[in-house]
Amino acid sequence: MNPSLYQQIRGEGRRLLKMAGLVAAGVVLLVLASLFTDHPASFFFKVVSLAGTALLLFSVAMMIVTFRKARAVIPGALIVSLATTLVVLLVQLWLAPLRPGLASGAIAFAAGMVIGYGWSRTTLFYIDRETVLSRGTAWYLAVWAATFLFNQLLHIFANGAPATALAAMLVATGIAIGNIAGQLLRYRQAILMIAGAAPAQAVGGTS
Repeated sequence: MNPSLYQQIRGEGRRLLKMAGLVAAGVVLLVLASLFTDHPASFFFKVVSLAGTALLLFSVAMMIVTFRKARAVIPGALIVSLATTLVVLLVQLWLAPLRPGLASGAIAFAAGMVIGYGWSRTTLFYIDRETVLSRGTAWYLAVWAATFLFNQLLHIFANGAPATALAAMLVATGIAIGNIAGQLLRYRQAILMIAGAAPAQAVGGTS
């Protein structure tokens, strides 16, 4: 029996808490290690920068290698990801010293959502034994690469301007939310197809 939506959300929440705990433990260990160096702050931020670069390269490699791999669509995981993305956005908006204007921020966010929804349409959804699966296509990888490159270039040319960096974050957040919303919609459509096919199969089996 497939887990309920509540069970999916709870399981995904536990997984995120475990990851957060591991990250927190790593930061504490790094801080302690930094205290034994001549320049603790410099050492700490240098290691964090190197770790961030390594994680970025790893995520790029994993995307290229696994984007065609079929995965079960888990709505609970998508909902948790959506909620996490919104929380991160609100925290960054709250902490930001400078924010883009309301109109420009809304346009950046809306543009990101349109791109994200279009990106979700490049994912192939299909049904296998009443399980909804998805896998990436060449267009999926192309859109991801274009948005990734755009985001990196925008951060480079922003030259540290907080408002520009926040606008880029609004676009990126909009892309993530639009993509997740598109996937949830397509999952719902697939579930309705499964539910509609079940009575027809039952009738066919009795004839």
